[in-house]
Amino acid sequence: MFDHWFSEVPSQTFTNRSFWTAATASGLVVNSPVKNWVLENDAETIFNRLERHGRTWKVYVAEPDRFSITGLIHYPRLRDRFDTHFVPFSQFETDAGNGDLPDFSFIEPSLVLGHGDYHPAFSRVLGHGIVIPGVDPPSSILGGEAFLARIYNAYRAMQSPTGSNVWNTTLLIGWDEPGGTYDHVPPGRVPPPDPSAPAGQLGFTFDRSGYRVPAVVVSPWVAEGAVFNEEHRHTSLIATLREQWDLGAPLTARDAAARTISHTFTLDTPRDPDTWPTPAPHPVPRYVEDALPVGRTLSTLGKAAFEGIRARSRHPYRGTP
Repeated sequence: MFDHWFSEVPSQTFTNRSFWTAATASGLVVNSPVKNWVLENDAETIFNRLERHGRTWKVYVAEPDRFSITGLIHYPRLRDRFDTHFVPFSQFETDAGNGDLPDFSFIEPSLVLGHGDYHPAFSRVLGHGIVIPGVDPPSSILGGEAFLARIYNAYRAMQSPTGSNVWNTTLLIGWDEPGGTYDHVPPGRVPPPDPSAPAGQLGFTFDRSGYRVPAVVVSPWVAEGAVFNEEHRHTSLIATLREQWDLGAPLTARDAAARTISHTFTLDTPRDPDTWPTPAPHPVPRYVEDALPVGRTLSTLGKAAFEGIRARSRHPYRGTP
């Protein structure tokens, strides 16, 4: 577990998720208007870099969502990969069981049709049965717990004698931002992705990170109960992939400065996955399950995303393939 893992920007979902996969947000700071992301976030992604170096990848999206927020915010770069590289999470379970995972798997919870993530129970905080209209559908962090258990169980069961298995695959669990929760540890100073670029949206210069968030690395080669106190952030993922697979120069100055997680793999003999803890997540509340079926309801993020798609349809394409 990392206890000093920081989000990249003291802001919202899209910006921090873009840093996870591109080490920049092309100067964008907030989610709205979503058309900005569809039209203007044309930075090179880790997915593009992997392809250039002969590595494979997929984005696995939790059901019942049918499209990916990752694909949306990186539309200029990934639009030609939607049919081939973005698949349901059930395919991850199949690929993991068969030893057929790509080199890099990016797993995305349900963020649009209800909440399969760690979204707090906003519409239920005033009491049982109370739903505030016009905001996110009823939710519970237990939806995120249940999905994480599903990921972990699929990972731990990867026993293929060839191809991908638990011994040659690492599971890194992260969150995009803290959602406003108080933290006594202040965000640190960080280099802007492009120090020569002008200030971004709202005049933000991208020279300080966001607050701390949870992060966990799971591997037979990581010591049981290990806690890592060094400072890491979302771009540590990109820095680690570049280091391990010789993917070339940094995407931006931000991942150039990020600490990798390579130092966490300290064991000479791997731990047997059969000895690992078995999670028993609490049942997801019925009102959350009711909000998930396709067409029943959209989250606030989902409503914004569809507005962005509609806005995109009214503009001629501008971007870098």
